Amino acid sequence: MTIRVAIIGAGPGGLVTLKTLLEASKPDRQIEAYLFEAESDVGGTFNYRSYENAELVSSKQLTTFSDHRLPLETPDHVSLPEYVDYLRSYVERFNLAPYIKFNSPVIRVSPLDDDSKWAHRVRYVDRNGEDETKESIFECSHIAVCTGLHVEPNIPDIPGIENIKGDVFHSSLYKGRDQVAGKRVLVLGCGETAMDIAYESIKANAESVTMCFRTGFLFSPSSSADSSGGLPIDGLITNLFETAYVHQAVAQSRLRWFISDFVIKRVLWFLTGTQAGMNQHVGALPNDRLGRAFVFLNKSSKAMPYLNRPYKTHNPFLAYIGNRYIDPPEDAASDRVVDTCTWPEYVDDTGRVHFQSNPKRKDWQRLKDRNIQPNCVVYCSGYKQTFPYLDPSYPTASDAQIRNIINPSHPDISFIGFVRPGVGAIPPIAEQQAMWWTTLITGRMQIPTDPPHYHLLAAKSSRIQYGVDHSAYMSTLAKDFGGAPSLLELYRRHGLQILLIYCFGASFVTFYRLMGPFESSVAPEIARTELAETILRRGYIGNLFFGAIPMLFYGVVNAVAYLLDKVGLLPSEAEVDCGEMSKRV
Repeated sequence: MTIRVAIIGAGPGGLVTLKTLLEASKPDRQIEAYLFEAESDVGGTFNYRSYENAELVSSKQLTTFSDHRLPLETPDHVSLPEYVDYLRSYVERFNLAPYIKFNSPVIRVSPLDDDSKWAHRVRYVDRNGEDETKESIFECSHIAVCTGLHVEPNIPDIPGIENIKGDVFHSSLYKGRDQVAGKRVLVLGCGETAMDIAYESIKANAESVTMCFRTGFLFSPSSSADSSGGLPIDGLITNLFETAYVHQAVAQSRLRWFISDFVIKRVLWFLTGTQAGMNQHVGALPNDRLGRAFVFLNKSSKAMPYLNRPYKTHNPFLAYIGNRYIDPPEDAASDRVVDTCTWPEYVDDTGRVHFQSNPKRKDWQRLKDRNIQPNCVVYCSGYKQTFPYLDPSYPTASDAQIRNIINPSHPDISFIGFVRPGVGAIPPIAEQQAMWWTTLITGRMQIPTDPPHYHLLAAKSSRIQYGVDHSAYMSTLAKDFGGAPSLLELYRRHGLQILLIYCFGASFVTFYRLMGPFESSVAPEIARTELAETILRRGYIGNLFFGAIPMLFYGVVNAVAYLLDKVGLLPSEAEVDCGEMSKRV
């Protein structure tokens, strides 16, 4: 049995898929895998759509791959160039370079006749560093599409945008402060890139900075305190009874999500005087969309002091009890402001922006009569997914119904890295997806039929329908391919220390290689050192509130669900209206 795979894209998803497939090759089940990359280097978006001063908002502990880690002394959050260097070291360590064809953009993937040896034909441009190029063919049995979520810019239509007297461009073309220095900047969007560019504009002495968005955002800094000692926020959610050993009815109801939202909102008020987000006094989402089940957490914190400045008020009670959020000194001392407003309705002939009316928004009330005439507009409006090189008979990422990886009609075509976690990172998810798909195509797993309970809740009209809860998704895939360890087996194999680290830790991909089909010899040591440090850094109080109490509470909830299920009082697939539950909570 020989499997031959064409992998498209040399970002994190493509590299980890290549490495996973090559390592799964056995004498009786040979796997040939080759990766095709349009650019001359690895990194994808992290390399070719990066910008000055950009850094990962997901932590190194979560983002790095299971068996190749950054040094312990590396800061929790690394810059994009540092992360690209990490990916290069991954290629070198696992000798992936011979299987990568750079400067080879794929132009067509089409099916072959049934009587052919292989199932797919990949046409690509073979440059090989020469002046002349040629079209080449690679035939294979399987396709892994790993081109990522951030390739083709999404440009919303704004009537009259051509009347802007200055630069108008998408954030994918932003590279540094010189593009915004001294200008009247209008940032369209409120995601992490929008926050970064707004902050960079302030630091570049832009004349003015205005950020526009339709509904709002949920903000929390990437670390629970300042970067010198704060624990990364994506490492706080514990495994036991929130991810591991969750009853089906509890998972389907998203009960643990709504309860944690209820608690977090009250804690946020005591810490910062607002429930909208961590020290977030503008841009609040409507209540029916505010919480873990609905949104992607915005972890770019630099611009928040400038957004908050016109709206943050003194709360005597919180000041009395000493609970107040302290902005970085340099930003706190500034008097600059990043204005916010509703989405532009149109731009008139003079270049003035007219904003959509929304009297409920205090920022619209503040700016409705102001003359905003930007000479630099940056679309931070995300990306859209297109696959022009795939034959029309093939599914695309939006058709990947099974675990957001494959369509059941074409299990030989996978889409790796095409989900977006609410809190988390795509590279470790891509590694988990690669292990899942490798298990499937090598015949060691059947296509799962149980319904998923990891999708973030989104209206049918929402542009992004591929949001997932990081920990729930990682756990689901691990259970499918046999990487989620039994607690008893984990204790017998690795002892009490590893068991406690697994229970108290977050959904680090290394945990799913402690045992099972992708067991790694280095996983136990990584767990005992780097991953244990994320737990110890919480301290006794942190582990009490983020670990022991949630485990106890959700343990009782899952035990009750289990007992009710056993006596026949609870259907295995309980029908729970999550919207109504969120209102009750």
